[in-house]
Amino acid sequence: MSISLFISAIIFILIAARQWLPSAIRIWHIMTFGAIALLLMRQISLKEAFFAIDWDLILYLFAVFSIASALYDTGISEQISKRILSVKHPSMVLTSYVIAMALCAAVLTNDAAAVIGVPIAIMLARNMKWGLIPLLIILCATVTIGSMVSPVGNPQNILIANAGNFDNMFIVFGQWILVPAAITLLVSMIWLKRFLKTTDIANYEATRNYRKQNEIGQKWPALLSAALLLLFIVAGSVLHNVNSIYQPTFGQIGLAACLPIYIVSRERQRILREVDWPTLFFFISMFVVTGSLLKSGSLQFFLEVSGIDLAEPETVAFVSFFASQLFSNVPVVEIYLKLLHQHDTQTLMMLSAISTVAGNLFIISAASNVIVLQQAEKFGIKPFNFWQFFFLMLPVSIASILISYFWILW
Repeated sequence: MSISLFISAIIFILIAARQWLPSAIRIWHIMTFGAIALLLMRQISLKEAFFAIDWDLILYLFAVFSIASALYDTGISEQISKRILSVKHPSMVLTSYVIAMALCAAVLTNDAAAVIGVPIAIMLARNMKWGLIPLLIILCATVTIGSMVSPVGNPQNILIANAGNFDNMFIVFGQWILVPAAITLLVSMIWLKRFLKTTDIANYEATRNYRKQNEIGQKWPALLSAALLLLFIVAGSVLHNVNSIYQPTFGQIGLAACLPIYIVSRERQRILREVDWPTLFFFISMFVVTGSLLKSGSLQFFLEVSGIDLAEPETVAFVSFFASQLFSNVPVVEIYLKLLHQHDTQTLMMLSAISTVAGNLFIISAASNVIVLQQAEKFGIKPFNFWQFFFLMLPVSIASILISYFWILW
C-alpha cells in the first residue's frame, strides 16, 4: 500500500469516527491535515499540488458561495419558508420544500442550495414540529438528487460537462438523467418522510441566527448576480458551437456573475467573510490528496493488473460508487476522466449519475453533506453524525443506484 493510499484511508476513518473526536475538529480540518501530511512527507510537491487543484472549479464555487451568502442576506430563506408554510398540509409542505431545494440545486449547485436550505429546514421543523435531524438529512438527499439533472448542479457535473464537449449540455443531461432523478427523489421522500415525527427540542433551543437580516439595505446586487449566473450559463451553452465567439470557463462565468456583489453592494466585506471558506479549503485539500494518490500510481497499477475496462457501464457504476465513498465524488470523477481513453456520452452520463447519487451513502461522499453539517453547526445545532446519516440514507442509496444504472443502460 502506498503512503498516499494509506493517508487517504486514515482520512476516511477519522471522518467516520468524528463523533468521538473533540467537537472543535471539523471535517475540513481532517482533510486539510491529510493534505499537509502528504506535502510534508514529499508524496507530492508544492508545484504538483498547485496544479492538481482544479482552480476553475474552486473559482466557480467561490462565486456560487458568494451569491448564496448574499441571497441569504436578502432574507430569501425566510421568504421561501413562509411561502412553503402557507400550504398548511404537512405532505404538501414537505413536497414544496423538496421541489424548491431540488430546483435551487439544479440552478445554483447543490452546495449553494445546502447553504440556503439549512435555515429553511430549521424554520419548517419548528413550525411543523418535525425532527430537525431527519429534515436535514432529507435536505442532503434532495440537493444531491436535484443536482443530477443539470451540468452546473454539482462540481463533478461541471467537470464532466467540460470533458464531454456536448453540443447542448442542458439537453444532454435532461435526456439522460431527468427521469431517474425524478423517480429517485420521489422514492427518497417517501422513505425519509416516516422519520420526521420525532422532534428534537434541544436542537430547537440551541438554534440561533448567525446573521441579522434586518440590517440588510441592498437586495438587488444579490438578485442581479443570481440572474447573471443563470443567464451566462445558459448563453454559454447555447453559443457553445459558435467558433468565432470566446468560450469562457465556468470559473470565469461565476466571477463575472458575482461582480455586482463585490463592486456595488455595501455588504461586500461581510459577504466575503461569510463565504463558505471551510468547504473551499476542504475541496482544495481534497484535490491535493487525490493528486498525490494519482501520482503514486496505485490506481493505475491496480487497473493494469486487473485488466478492467473503465468504459464498461458496470465498471463505471461500480468504481464511481465505491471510490466516491473513500475519496468523495468530485476527485473520483476528476481521476476517472483522466484515466478514460474516450469520452462517449453514455459513459459520461453513467459516471455523472452514479458518482452523484453515491453522495447519499456517507457524509464524506458529497461535499454538500459536509456543507449542511457545517451550516447547521453555525446555527448552534448538533447535527447528524456519521452513522445516523448512513442508516437513514442506505435505502436511498440502493434505490438511486439501481434506478440510475438501469435507466442509463437502457
